[in-house]
Amino acid sequence: MYRMPWSGGGHTPGFYDSSSVLRRNSLLYPTPGTAAAPASQTLPGPGGLFEDQQFPAANSSLHGPAGVSQYNIVITRWMRPRKCTFESFERCNLGQRNESCGHIYLVDVRVGDCWFLSVIACLSLNKHVMDQVIPPDQGFGEGYTGCFRFKFWQYGQWVEVVVDDQLPTINNKLAFLYSKDNNEFWSPLLEKAYAKMKGSYESLYIGYPLEAMVDLTGGAPESFQISEMPKDLWKFLRKLLEKGSIICCAKPGPVGVLNEQGIVTGHAYSVTGVDQVQVKTNRIELVRVRNPWGRVEWNGAWSDGSAEWSQVTDTNCRQMVHLEDGEFWMSIEDFKKNFGNVEICHLSLSQLSNPDGKLKPWVQMVYEGRWIRGFSAGGNLYYKDKYYWMNPQFKLALFEEDDDPDDPEVTCTFLVALMQKHRRRMRLTGVNFLYIGFDIFKGNPTKAFLTHEDLQEEPPVLSVKEHKNSTEVTMRGSLPPGHYVIIPSTANPNEEGEFLLRVFTEKGNTAVPAERNTLPMENPQRLPNLAPCPLPSAGESKELFDRMCGPDEAISALELQKLLIEILQKSGLNEKWDGFGLDACKSLISLTDRHGFGKMGFTEFSNLWSKICQWTRVFNQFDKDGSGTMNSQEMFSALQAAGFQVDEFLMQLIGLRYTDPDLTFSYVTFICCLTKLDTMIRSFKTMDKFGTGVINITYKEWLQMTMYS
Repeated sequence: MYRMPWSGGGHTPGFYDSSSVLRRNSLLYPTPGTAAAPASQTLPGPGGLFEDQQFPAANSSLHGPAGVSQYNIVITRWMRPRKCTFESFERCNLGQRNESCGHIYLVDVRVGDCWFLSVIACLSLNKHVMDQVIPPDQGFGEGYTGCFRFKFWQYGQWVEVVVDDQLPTINNKLAFLYSKDNNEFWSPLLEKAYAKMKGSYESLYIGYPLEAMVDLTGGAPESFQISEMPKDLWKFLRKLLEKGSIICCAKPGPVGVLNEQGIVTGHAYSVTGVDQVQVKTNRIELVRVRNPWGRVEWNGAWSDGSAEWSQVTDTNCRQMVHLEDGEFWMSIEDFKKNFGNVEICHLSLSQLSNPDGKLKPWVQMVYEGRWIRGFSAGGNLYYKDKYYWMNPQFKLALFEEDDDPDDPEVTCTFLVALMQKHRRRMRLTGVNFLYIGFDIFKGNPTKAFLTHEDLQEEPPVLSVKEHKNSTEVTMRGSLPPGHYVIIPSTANPNEEGEFLLRVFTEKGNTAVPAERNTLPMENPQRLPNLAPCPLPSAGESKELFDRMCGPDEAISALELQKLLIEILQKSGLNEKWDGFGLDACKSLISLTDRHGFGKMGFTEFSNLWSKICQWTRVFNQFDKDGSGTMNSQEMFSALQAAGFQVDEFLMQLIGLRYTDPDLTFSYVTFICCLTKLDTMIRSFKTMDKFGTGVINITYKEWLQMTMYS
C-alpha cells in the first residue's frame, strides 16, 4: 500500500489552499478579501488617467453602502496630487522611503484613525517593511497613469490593492492623512488603499493599532495592560526592540484629551527606543516615544530641554537630547504611570531587513487549518470526554533555549497566534466571529498525534485564559525544552471555520502539523480479530447471480441492486442496514467494469464480493454500539483496520463526501467509500510501473478515469 502524501501531490503541509482538490475551483472565484482591481481596470480611463471603479471618488467610498457617517465633515472635491499641492507637479512623489518617510500630521478632528497613523509612522522607519507595503518604482514622473499599487497581508499572503490617486479634500487641502512636506503623498494614498480593503474611509474611524500592524507587516500581535507586563519592563522593551518588534502604547481615557504633562488620552504613540544614562551613581532607564502628530510632546522629566539632562555625567548622551519633532524621552517609571496599554507586533526574519545582524528576530512557521463539523471541530476542553480529540493538532519541538544570561531557568520562549480567516468579511452577511483559543499539551515524540485516551490522562501545560471572539488570539509561552502539541479549538463542538496558526520561536525550534491516521509502512497496524461475516460467500450467491443476469452472464446496476437487496433480506440485515441505492450500484459497477459495457460479470462480482465481506467484518467490529452507523472516530480506526493509510485532510474530504446529514457513515456509504479508495489506489499502482510514487497521465486518460468511477 502506498504511503499517502498530504492531501495529494504538491500539497504544502498545513496549507489547504494548495491542495489540488481545492485548487481546481480556485480560479473560478476571487480570493476572499482581495481588493485588487482586475487588470482591465488598471488602464487609463477616458480622461487619460486611471479611475478606480471599485472604489470611486464618491460618498460610497467615504461612508460605505449605508452612507451613515460617524464624523461630521463635508468633502468638497476629490483631487489628484497635481491639483492639491502648491508645489510643482514634477516634485510630487511617494516619499523619501529611506530611513524615514518623513513626518506625518493628522487633522484629528476629522477622522479617528490616529491608530492607523501611529502604525505607518512607526513603519516609516523600516525601509524593508515599507518596500513590501509600497512597491518601489511608483511615482508621478515618467509613466504616471494615476494608478498606484499597495500590498497588505491577509491570512498568510500578501494581497495587492490598486487605487487611483483621487484624494478627498476640503477647500483644496487633504481631508485626512497628510505629510509635513506638501509634495509627499505616500501616506494619504496608503490610507486610501487601506480604506478600500476595509470597505470605506468610515471603517477607519475607530480601530486598533494591532490590526493595522498585522495588515501592514504580517507580524503576530500581542497586547498588554501595563500592570500585566514583566516587572523589569525596560529590559522587556529592550528585548522586543532587539527582535525588531513594533511597539505602540496609549493612555486610557476619552479620545483627544490633553493632560498637563502633554500626553493625549485615547491616542496611539510609538515606542522607538530605550537607553540608559548615568546620573551620579545611578543608571536611569529611559524610553523614547513618538507622537505620530509630529507635535504635542511630553513635558515632564527627561523631556526635551528638561533640567534632568544637565545632571547626566555620560559624555555620549548629547545625541539623545535633541530629538525630531514629536519624539521625546521619559523615564520607565513615568512611562508606566502615563500609559496603560501596550500593543506589540512581532516580526520574523523574513519580514525584516537585518544586514548588520544586530536584530535577533523570531523564526515564524505558518499553517492553515479548518474546523469541520463532525470531523475536526471538537470544541474546547469542556468537551474533553467526548469531542475534543477531534480538533487539529500541531507538534511543537522546543530545543533552542533562550539566550538570556540573567535568567537562570532553562526555558524556550515562543509565541502562538491563532487567527480565524475571512470572519470580518462574513460579518457583512450576519455571520459573527467564533470564540477561538488553544491549549498546549506535553507531547510524545514516538506518537504522531495525541489520541482520545492520551488527552484524558494529562492536563494541558498551557492554555489561553479564555476563548475570544476576536480576529486573532495570541499567547506568549515559556516551557522547558521538549516535545509539545498545540490544539486550536472553537468554544463549542461542530462550529465550522478556517484558521491560520502561526508559531514564532527561537532559531532551531520547529512546529509542524500532526497527521492523524498515518502510520509508517514498515510498521503497519495489526488487524484486530474480526468476527465472521454475516453475509454469504460469493459461491453461495452464485445461484442468485445467475437468476439475475441475462444471456450475457452479466448484471447491470439495477440488477445488482436487486441482488444486494435480496442478499441482505436473506441474511436478516435489511432492517439494520440501509439498502444499496441505484446510484451506489452504478458506482460499484463503474469501479469494477473491465470491458466498458456498464455491467458486471460473475468474476468481477466474486472479486468485489470477497472484499465487501471483509469490509463488512471491519464495519461490524467498529460499529461498537450496533447502530448500523459509524462516527468519525470509528471511521478513522476502521480505515486503518481495512489496510488504508489516509491523512488528516483526506479523511476530512471523505467525511464531506460520504457522511449522512447526521455526520455518520452508514454501511452502504462505508462500502462505497472503500471500493472507491481501493480502486483509485490500484489504478495508481498500475500506472506507476516503476514504483516511484509519480505517474504520467494524459488528458484523455484523466477524464476517463475520473468520470467513470
